[in-house]
Amino acid sequence: MANTSFCFTRTMRCRASDVPNQRFEWTLQQPASPPVSAPLKLNVSDMRHYCTALILAISFSTFAQAGNQQMSPLDQAYVTAMETKQEAVFYNAFLNATIFIATANVPTQEIEKRAGGHDTISPIIIESDGAKYIMLFDSKERLLSWAKREVGFAAIPGHAIVEMMSPEFHWALNVGTEHVKTFVPDEIKWLKQNLGHTKQQSVPAGTQVLIGAPAKIPVGLVESLKKNLSSRNREVKAAYLGQVFYVRDGEKPHLALVVDIETKDKTVIDGIVKDLAISTKGYLGESEYIDILADDQNGTAVEIKKAVKPFYSKKWWR
Repeated sequence: MANTSFCFTRTMRCRASDVPNQRFEWTLQQPASPPVSAPLKLNVSDMRHYCTALILAISFSTFAQAGNQQMSPLDQAYVTAMETKQEAVFYNAFLNATIFIATANVPTQEIEKRAGGHDTISPIIIESDGAKYIMLFDSKERLLSWAKREVGFAAIPGHAIVEMMSPEFHWALNVGTEHVKTFVPDEIKWLKQNLGHTKQQSVPAGTQVLIGAPAKIPVGLVESLKKNLSSRNREVKAAYLGQVFYVRDGEKPHLALVVDIETKDKTVIDGIVKDLAISTKGYLGESEYIDILADDQNGTAVEIKKAVKPFYSKKWWR
């Protein structure tokens, strides 16, 4: 391990705290269709730029039944949660998944961009038994299978939906499949409260820091990070996973993720860090945490890049 001393301030520390188990009614009834558009607009600025919004126009002619027949990773998490009574398994998977929201407006072309402060989303809302539902799906094929007509949608990380959506609505996930999940308002409020937060940390000048390769990497963590980086955070050119130990009372060695990001825009960087923090949920132990650092060409980030090879490198065509 490298032994060095310096001060840095760009670390975001993310504790492992998963969404705790909570008992909600999981006996589900599919809301009726067809969908009815509602005059609701959600300002994407409420997401605090924690996600990439994809606004896509899909015609009915692209509708495919195959997407409904196979179990998705979110389906599997749902089944596991039901069988083991460990609801956190499902909630963590939902927060990290890319979720497709059916929207009333149909764009004329496919657009992929990072959400801006003036962007809005107009979700399709249906009413069933006096409750209003926002329709969510874990793939565009499932959304199209349900809509059976030309429809627009926004693709957004699950945690961003929790952050931006008002709990006055119910959510209906994957209607038309064998694994429908509805979210009630109290459940949505509870998710908001238990989403977890990152915090910025500074290490005093002169602190002894030991840096090297991780002694142990939790199973599945690297795969989760790779999936996140390749699908939602394409501004990241490379990512490195090291181990850091601040030699002071109460500390123990912990993981540190360094991301080499193309942009210097602080809003974008903070959004990427938040999204990556969510992707570690379910993989770290109860008392474990991971530091996430944007590479600023000095301090801890540089030493980690010297100690380990990147586990992720952006493909040139992305």
